[in-house]
Amino acid sequence: MKASIHIKGAKTHNLRGIELRIPRDALTVICGVSGSGKSSLAFDTLYAEGYRKYIESLSTGARQLLEQLPRPEVDFIHGLSPVIAVEQDHSVGNNPRSTVGTITEIADYARLLWSLLAEPRCPLDGGKILKRTLDDWVTSILAEHGKHSRKCMLVAPWLTARPSIIRGELERLQQRGWERLRLNGVVARIDEVDTVLEGRDAVEVEIIVDRIVLRKDQRSRLTDSLEMAFREGGKQAKILVDDGDGGWSETLITQDLGCEICGTVYAPLTQKSFSWNHPSGACETCGGVGLTMQFAPELVVPNPSISLKKGAIKPWRLGSKRMIIQRNAILKQLSEQVPFDPTVPWEDMDEDVRNLVLHGRTDREYFFKLTAGRKKPDPAQFDGVLADLDRTRRDTSSEGLRARLMAYQVSQMCVDCEGRRLNAPSRVARVDGEAFDAFMSRPLASALEWVENLETVDFGAELGGHSREILDGLKMRLRFLVEVGLGYLTLDRSAHTLSGGESQRVRLASQLGMGLVGVTYILDEPTVGLHGCDVERLLKTLLDLKARGNTVVVVEHEQQIIEAADHLIEIGPGAGNAGGEVVYSGSPKLAATELNSPTGIYLSGKAVLTKDAEAKTPDKWLRVMGASENNLRTIDAAFPIGLFVAVSGVSGSGKSTLVNDVLGQAAAFKLQRAKAIPGRHKEIQGLEHFERVIRVNQDPIGRSPRSNPATYTKLFDELRKLYAQCSLAKVRGYTPSRFSFNMRGGRCERCQGDGQIRLDMQFLTDVFAECPSCQGARYNRETLEVRFKGLNIAEVLALTIEEAAELFSNNPKVHPRLSTLVSVGLGYLKLGQAANTLSGGEAQRLKLSLELGKRVASSTLYILDEPTTGLHWSDIQKLLDLLYRLRDAGNTIIVIEHHLDVIRLADWVLDLGPGGGDAGGDLVYSGEPSGLIECKPSVTGRCLRS
Repeated sequence: MKASIHIKGAKTHNLRGIELRIPRDALTVICGVSGSGKSSLAFDTLYAEGYRKYIESLSTGARQLLEQLPRPEVDFIHGLSPVIAVEQDHSVGNNPRSTVGTITEIADYARLLWSLLAEPRCPLDGGKILKRTLDDWVTSILAEHGKHSRKCMLVAPWLTARPSIIRGELERLQQRGWERLRLNGVVARIDEVDTVLEGRDAVEVEIIVDRIVLRKDQRSRLTDSLEMAFREGGKQAKILVDDGDGGWSETLITQDLGCEICGTVYAPLTQKSFSWNHPSGACETCGGVGLTMQFAPELVVPNPSISLKKGAIKPWRLGSKRMIIQRNAILKQLSEQVPFDPTVPWEDMDEDVRNLVLHGRTDREYFFKLTAGRKKPDPAQFDGVLADLDRTRRDTSSEGLRARLMAYQVSQMCVDCEGRRLNAPSRVARVDGEAFDAFMSRPLASALEWVENLETVDFGAELGGHSREILDGLKMRLRFLVEVGLGYLTLDRSAHTLSGGESQRVRLASQLGMGLVGVTYILDEPTVGLHGCDVERLLKTLLDLKARGNTVVVVEHEQQIIEAADHLIEIGPGAGNAGGEVVYSGSPKLAATELNSPTGIYLSGKAVLTKDAEAKTPDKWLRVMGASENNLRTIDAAFPIGLFVAVSGVSGSGKSTLVNDVLGQAAAFKLQRAKAIPGRHKEIQGLEHFERVIRVNQDPIGRSPRSNPATYTKLFDELRKLYAQCSLAKVRGYTPSRFSFNMRGGRCERCQGDGQIRLDMQFLTDVFAECPSCQGARYNRETLEVRFKGLNIAEVLALTIEEAAELFSNNPKVHPRLSTLVSVGLGYLKLGQAANTLSGGEAQRLKLSLELGKRVASSTLYILDEPTTGLHWSDIQKLLDLLYRLRDAGNTIIVIEHHLDVIRLADWVLDLGPGGGDAGGDLVYSGEPSGLIECKPSVTGRCLRS
């Protein structure tokens, strides 16, 4: 019999003591409806036990923590090899410094390559940066000036300080035999320097080492004097040569690395020189982030329909009363001197006047009288509102004012490094003509091509061996990323801008690059956010992983992955308490014959997704004109109002940019005064048909165990009020705050209401263990004694949403919110389930339920970003029915989606592409789904046809 992983008696979460075998060195897919127990089996049982067994191989100190780690509820797991899990970790790369290059270690290899091979250049004049010996300098100086016998002074930099400090050091110089100094360019004897020092704040002092005539017969003297100058000046010296017109030409020379033209000294290039996270490489202005916070005119004047007199400049109404009065006086006097009418609405004012108010003018002075008295004010420049706000933010001692002013700022490209993050010397260093930041800005596919071409360059015998090893490491990692369909991403793409699927595939490629064998890989829906055309490429990567001798276990809903698997395990048949059983285990081909399999009926075609709604004809349109943000190629896109619209296209084609960055932010800015600047576009027509916009993305609802469905939907507030009304709570004087695990008094103080204790694993990722005091209940004993219908507050939070809906069926404030959660397919979740354990799709449906629970009227624009993420076919059907009910109520639904069935059932489709990154950004198709199938340039249409 083929070797397998034998699991017996798995009872983690809702698993019902199941027993099954997972074949070794094979691709196994675990599927089932949402909440059936797939992740409980794959991660909370299989991976958790593998993690424990790995700890057993470590030191005694690490093994002592095993007693605190919760052991998975399973009788035994036999045949388990070392386990690596690649989960949907939404916390990856929240730091803006984290990029695709840093996550995958490509940046580390590239820094090593540039530090080894880059040719340093001077950023001031482009001259080569060389390290020249004393003899080199003597030869160079005589070759340049020796023919003309010019007078020369050799000067050694010594000290820059206040006159009082310099006077104290002069005696020491005299004792060493020096007679003449150069102070801020003025030559004087040591006993005459007082007249030069008088009245100065800081003085640059240089020692005059020698004064000679540059002739070839003076080589020995020049060598001795220059050696002494280098010794006194710390390997630096200045040579001043008579220019023949009564002046001196000055050149800085050094024994360290210096420019061959201007003599500017630079530090040697190291790996840290190309790191924007280290002071020796980061841009000094932005600190290596590439962005700076700047005041945005659109936020400073949020309502252009009001005048300056009525407060159009909103942040100028912040600060002290005296400051506000002065600002009003400045505007009034400015309007009299320009002149302009301050009572005219901002949008109707002349463009030049608006620019003057915001940005000021440097070619004219004004008279601003801001204090009482007869004294005539001095002329002054007007720097503009934006400069004044920036000055106020820097100089104010009030942290509250500084925080309020930040609401009017946006991150914009650093003007110094132009978003390239590095300082000037690091930006100009090149390998085969390529700067480091230029390489990092390449798409992955282009970077791979450049690295492959670099292999043909001859770097010489000394550097050749090292560079080949670096190039091999670069090439291997880049190739893996391209193979999993991420060739359109740039290496400097910020990690926090990646979708859940992109983030997971980046981490997957990092694991694949290790070349491990004999490992069990557990992956959580790697096809999330992946277009149908790229699934085959990902599948090839998984099969390659298997072919190396690894066991690959994938939690997945994608039909193409399921059908290509060696083994299929379905957990179900339902969610929550209705799941937790092995519905099917065997060949994917035979799953279609299993009558009790929710997956099998869809694989066999016996069940298909349908649209239970009538077709509608568009009559009004929402138009985006001239969208050019990111890779969009100045496109015009029309969305029919009152319909269900799907926006499709391959990964990186520009879907999120068009829908979220341009349309979504513009709608929020206009309809709800949101403080976010929309992406570049010319105009948006049709927003007057909407009352508000609701944007639902896959961002987690919280990153700590304290956030959960009950707290996010505000259900917890009602539950705490309810428990405070119980008879025992009234007798004891408990208020609603007593039942909050965030407040002292009612919570368990050992875990401070977390229900878990964080264990510091030092060199490993921190893990959490159940609190031994409250056993995960979060509350102390006195709080848990208060009961409603026999259940305390901790037991209610442990209920599933469906169970809670039944318990509170007669409560008009609690039950409607619970029934909304059930309607979006989240009835299997527990009320107190930690937010950081929810998938992206679950978080998105939770947000949607919160909006639906507000009972808003029609004329709402809903924007959803891949709402089918992590959903089984039966769950997608529930979601479609809900969205079409919203549509029929008079709302407009715009969905970014890859799921072919959702695209097929939409009222209208906009397809972007045809490729990703630079190959995308065009509107390939706009119309009904039936027409997309016939559109030959559309990759989505090709997938629909197949």
